[in-house]
Amino acid sequence: MEEKYLAVDVGGTFIKYAVMDRECRFYEKGKVPTPTEDLDAFVDAVAGLYEERKGQVAGIAMSAAGMVDAKTGFMYNGGAVSCITNLNLAQVLQERCGVPVTIENDARSAALAELWKGALADCRDAVAIICGTGVGGAVIHNREVLRGRHLLAGEFSYLLTDWQDMENQGKLWGSFGGVRGLVQMTARLMEVPPETLSGEQVFQMAEQGDTRALEGIRQYASLLAFFIANFQFIIEPERVVIGGGVSTQPLLIEMIRKELETIHQVYFQPLPVPEVTACRFFNDSNLIGALYAYLNHDGLCGRENADDGKRTD
Repeated sequence: MEEKYLAVDVGGTFIKYAVMDRECRFYEKGKVPTPTEDLDAFVDAVAGLYEERKGQVAGIAMSAAGMVDAKTGFMYNGGAVSCITNLNLAQVLQERCGVPVTIENDARSAALAELWKGALADCRDAVAIICGTGVGGAVIHNREVLRGRHLLAGEFSYLLTDWQDMENQGKLWGSFGGVRGLVQMTARLMEVPPETLSGEQVFQMAEQGDTRALEGIRQYASLLAFFIANFQFIIEPERVVIGGGVSTQPLLIEMIRKELETIHQVYFQPLPVPEVTACRFFNDSNLIGALYAYLNHDGLCGRENADDGKRTD
């Protein structure tokens, strides 16, 4: 019988879960509310998911927001889930459940999903940009996620964007590069308060031909193209993938490509324009990437198990 695993994606509102096998087949999916401030309640929630499937799954593969040491499972911070900050969460859950537990950052999990079976499966060097509330992502080199000595590699939200105003945290990329940045750009053009709009509404208005919404999306695409062009001269990725809810919008991907062509016509001819595409996995990406991280974790299943698409050229 194919060994199965419990994949868990911890969000600020819900804990999504799935029972999966190493071939990335889903057998069950669901979600439960996330306890964000009570550690005991949080551990009970995750352990409860396991205990309901005890004997059916061999381990727990978790994705979570915040800064996590994927090798040890230590959470330096848990983002909106404050109760798991400064805690070896993997150890706590492993002691409670009695099975191996791994934890990977959510944005890196999304990138790993694409590396395993998605839009980056044929790439060795790549960048994933995950546009959510902020900007997450990962830099991939030689089919490995770069982490850095202090786990800061790929933390795109902290990129400085204005050398003349470096103490202004509102100028960090994460402060305006996520979906709220798209909303703010469009709201200024429409002369309405940002809280009256959502990213989904902006794209709906654009589909209906609203020129202000179209311009807001173009400006947002230009912002992403700006950073992608710079990444080209840092690691020269074979491909850049855009994730998060906005990545489901073909119009955005099309506009990013056009903005990159404009940048290259001005500055970088005859160099190739970076290849940009949407992530293949959307709502399931963190679950898939968490399982990939589990299967490739040292001391668990061995690196050869998940990375069956690994290039050798």
